[in-house]
Amino acid sequence: MDIQEIFRQYPYFREAATAFVVIFVNICALVILIAAGRERRRGDRRWAKESKGYMLVCQGQTYPLSAAEILIGRHPSADICFPETEISRFHALLTFSNGRWQIEDAGAHNGVIVNGRRISGPCTLHRNDAITIGKRRLVVVKGERM
Repeated sequence: MDIQEIFRQYPYFREAATAFVVIFVNICALVILIAAGRERRRGDRRWAKESKGYMLVCQGQTYPLSAAEILIGRHPSADICFPETEISRFHALLTFSNGRWQIEDAGAHNGVIVNGRRISGPCTLHRNDAITIGKRRLVVVKGERM
């Protein structure tokens, strides 16, 4: 007996099989969502440990360093966006590698100044370093978990 013959003989079997497939797919999707949520929480904890809780503070505003690369600029797509015209659209790039944060000029006309000196290449950042971008002064601080 083939499957089409079964469907003709038992018309509700098709609906039952369809319902079973739908329920199975929904259960699989739920398992994937639960696993993804767990992985994200694990990743957030690992990232907080690796990035060592560093953040930037500018005029009372806190910017957590919550990604391996952070773009600072005037463009709305920048991770840290400032509207001033003396800040380039893509002004500076913060990167995290080998357990250290570095900043580099992204080709900005006004440049990036770290602790009073204009940088010409990647510069490793430490706690309490002052970064000047345009008229903005950002201070590297270490806080508790972000």
